Amino acid sequence: MPRLSRGSVVQLQAINELIRYVERAPKAAAHPTGFYLRALRGKMRMSQAQLARRSGIDQGQIARIELGKVEAELKTLRKLFGALFCDLLIIPKPRQHLGDALAARNAEWERPDHGHTSLWADRPAR
Repeated sequence: MPRLSRGSVVQLQAINELIRYVERAPKAAAHPTGFYLRALRGKMRMSQAQLARRSGIDQGQIARIELGKVEAELKTLRKLFGALFCDLLIIPKPRQHLGDALAARNAEWERPDHGHTSLWADRPAR
């Protein structure tokens, strides 16, 4: 199996900046996508029908997304937020400190019954 790359210095700097950024994100940033879609649409004083015309997305689909009844595809979200004069930014937010995740990953390899069924592609370097 191929070894996982440890990343270049530029990649490591970028991920460190990202982690610092998302650690400062307000709790309100965790709302579902439909919440932000509806809030931005309201701020722009745009009806669902107007957004549907601007984005090319069916008005019923917009309603379902705003209500959280469906999970929109990335392509759809780009169209919708683009029609609201916004760029769509998608960033990963670690659920735990990456050092803790790495320790948990390494602990998997220490278990005597460990098989190669893990999501991790290769045994970590020691």
